[in-house]
Amino acid sequence: MTSATQGESAPTRRLVPRLDRRATRAMLRSEARLLARNPGVVIWTAILPVTASIVLGAIPPVRGPSAALGGMSFFQVYQPILVFFAITLLAMQALPDVLTRYREMGVLKRLRTTPVSPALLLFAQLTLILAVAIGCMVLMVVVPAVVGAPWPRNPLAFVVTYLLGAWAMLGLGMVLASLFHNPKVAAGFGSFLFFVLQFFAGLWWQRPEMPPWLRHISDVTPSGAAVQGLMDASLGHWPSAWYLLVLVVWGIVTSRLAIRFFSWD
Repeated sequence: MTSATQGESAPTRRLVPRLDRRATRAMLRSEARLLARNPGVVIWTAILPVTASIVLGAIPPVRGPSAALGGMSFFQVYQPILVFFAITLLAMQALPDVLTRYREMGVLKRLRTTPVSPALLLFAQLTLILAVAIGCMVLMVVVPAVVGAPWPRNPLAFVVTYLLGAWAMLGLGMVLASLFHNPKVAAGFGSFLFFVLQFFAGLWWQRPEMPPWLRHISDVTPSGAAVQGLMDASLGHWPSAWYLLVLVVWGIVTSRLAIRFFSWD
């Protein structure tokens, strides 16, 4: 055994194997079929924010600038919040629920005795959840634009910010799945975190109307930084480097914590 292999932690070796393409495709198909048989979370995730975004985009007064919102329209403030709503809900609810149930049922442990790496299951779950979230994001941008709402003026910045925010959210969801082995406990903490993150994103109290001290706290949360970055991109700017840095730090830290604490048993 080489010194490089000796220095590599066991959790890292188990979580980051070399993925076999054929096995990966088979696992993706299998998990996609299971997801299709129990689409409740996906339907809830998609219907609420997508419908709200389309309705807001179709109302002309909502698209007009508001002095109370710093010259932005109500739609420009809420579209990023709704876009991030979907990935937050999926990461805080769907991902921990599936993985903790699989662990409780012994699925992960049994996979370790087969030629298929259990890490493929993690890869498949992350890929499917991200795909659903991106699909929701596309619907929430394209459909309102078709009915008269503005397109994001800096689409590249919008996509980059969204992907960094998704990385942070999925990493946080993996931390929940790593720390809690009981699905009900994981769901409870996931629900709590979801509402906290949505508060700092501005769902109930819009960020432009927050007092400075509260907005500063929001700026260092993944939801607050992501929503502000998406707002900036919608207005045609590149997000502040601070917001992108916050998302990168959250992504790195949560990913490392998930790898450190994840167990198959």
